[in-house]
Amino acid sequence: MKLFKKLDNYLLHYYPSIWITRVHYFLPIGLGIFALLFFSNLAIGWNPKSELPDASIAVVLMIIPVLLYLVYWFIFQSRYNVLKSGGKMKVGFEYLNYFIYLLVFFMAFMIICAIPISNYAKLKYGVDRAELLKDIDNLNAGNTLVNSTNQVVVLASGTIRFIPSNFVYSDYYYDEYYYDDYYGTTEANYNDWTGVTRNEALIIIKEYVRSYNKYSNYPITNSAQNILKEHEGFYETDTDDDYYVDDYYYYDDEWEIQYKLGTLERNITTDEWYGEFQEPWFWKFAIGIMAFLALLVWQFKQMKLRHFVFGFISICLTPLLMAIVGVIVFELLGIRGNEEVVVSFVALFAYAIIIFFAFRGYMSKTLNNTGYVLMMYLQFALPLLPMFLWLFFGYHRYDYYYWGDRGEFMLNFIYYSGWVLGLASIVALKPVYTKFRSLPARS
Repeated sequence: MKLFKKLDNYLLHYYPSIWITRVHYFLPIGLGIFALLFFSNLAIGWNPKSELPDASIAVVLMIIPVLLYLVYWFIFQSRYNVLKSGGKMKVGFEYLNYFIYLLVFFMAFMIICAIPISNYAKLKYGVDRAELLKDIDNLNAGNTLVNSTNQVVVLASGTIRFIPSNFVYSDYYYDEYYYDDYYGTTEANYNDWTGVTRNEALIIIKEYVRSYNKYSNYPITNSAQNILKEHEGFYETDTDDDYYVDDYYYYDDEWEIQYKLGTLERNITTDEWYGEFQEPWFWKFAIGIMAFLALLVWQFKQMKLRHFVFGFISICLTPLLMAIVGVIVFELLGIRGNEEVVVSFVALFAYAIIIFFAFRGYMSKTLNNTGYVLMMYLQFALPLLPMFLWLFFGYHRYDYYYWGDRGEFMLNFIYYSGWVLGLASIVALKPVYTKFRSLPARS
């Protein structure tokens, strides 16, 4: 506690522009909440017989506490405003404060993600790698004999011939998933017969049952002898002619276990979560949303409260306005085809109108309320400008699915161009907000 008081006094005396953000209060609180949720969930552990942990309910339940965290921070730090009190702040500290706001929003986002991330950690470190891979080998080896997912033949000599088929596929989302031998024999593996003795078949089935029961709440209770005996009732044993058995699945929860083990194998062997947290664009999109929220906080520090409220309401109503305009343009006017060009043209036309009235208000000698609000709206919309320019000039010329690296480059270019415009607007519009605050009201 003494250390915190020293930090608070130090920031207040030497870096008041950082002190007013209250980051030294709320960042440790956020880290503490994240650590509590993460390690508490990790300590609960996971039973391999259970379903894969689902964090959807936990995420929903955390939304209200996180909103309270953010609202309390916003109100607490808004009490101290250098600019609205007639003070000055250097551009470097404006950027520093902006990234502090972004850091607080990121911390709030990580609190929401604490349970999902800890769930992945439970899967990663809660299962022994060697044991899991051995179980998968056992299940793959016995899949055909137990489940008859491929042809099985019993020869008169007593040899059991079958085509091996995998119970678990590590590449669950492989493009040819539905064409592989997951659903049966294909021409590629039709001749891949293997033969085992009856004793060898019993051992394979026993290992399958042992591994299967470790991950199922509905264990296989039949003995290996009974399983093989049940199957032998369908096989031709009097001649060496092949008798093909129709495919069927022997146990009801088989698909659940296949998915579970495939997910575990990917987590352990390849570090691929196959979830949103390993997708670069997930983080780009999430941080982009947080950057917009941080920009709103920065604008709040620059503007008079009444004008900020009107600007904030206008931004919130924009999706509804876009929906109404879309209905008018595409339904009432009967426009069909090149939708992206029409949408982008309407958006660019709106940009032109906003720019005109915003800077017209800026040039006025008295406070122009409309121009003041539209300046805030323009700054918030600037990072989206590259996207609308791309839609208008370039999107319709290409098919994204065949772009390859070029498409990825264009999306990254649009994303980072938006960042450049957003950050540049801070230094460019800071004096604009200063002038708006100083203009006298109209008499």
